[in-house]
Amino acid sequence: MAAERVDGHRPAQIGSGQAAPALGMTRRHLRIAAFAAVQVFPILALAPLMPQVAAWSPPAYAALAGAQTLFIFAARRMVGLRWSATVAAAMVAVLVGPFSAVGWLIAVPLMIAGAAFDGMMWMLERSRLPVVLLHVLIGGVVGSALFVVSLPVMSAEHLQPGLLLATWLSRVVTSVCGSWLSARLVAALHRAGVR
Repeated sequence: MAAERVDGHRPAQIGSGQAAPALGMTRRHLRIAAFAAVQVFPILALAPLMPQVAAWSPPAYAALAGAQTLFIFAARRMVGLRWSATVAAAMVAVLVGPFSAVGWLIAVPLMIAGAAFDGMMWMLERSRLPVVLLHVLIGGVVGSALFVVSLPVMSAEHLQPGLLLATWLSRVVTSVCGSWLSARLVAALHRAGVR
């Protein structure tokens, strides 16, 4: 039996839409929308806490923010289209923008996370590296991109080397976990017969 790859599919199924060739484009986009709709719930559930946590501890905020991308990542893995995570992130931003403490600015980290994830999945789709290392590479790039985006909005008192390092590590670790959990979620959906 072929080894499962980083996106939850077999190696021959990874790529631009190869995971489910019988699906039409409209059906694929509806699946992306379904994952985006599910992603709205954790974001809205955490929304009241996020401003206070950000003011108190950027590393804790970064850890909580990891919950905002799990289903965006899963959309890319499930659908298999190259920009699925970015499209899902845009849909989520449209749905939560009016309710977010930062308004439409929430689109920036969501879209960057989606685009970074899509880009890494595309770059690594033919990789023969161990799956664990692929999750680390994806999480490292996504987490680092999110860290860079968060720097301009961090308060001056939080711009200390130790706190910055802890925030970056928190972003990377939660992004690695998000990559791994999204692969497990898609694998579980496949086992349950959802294709």
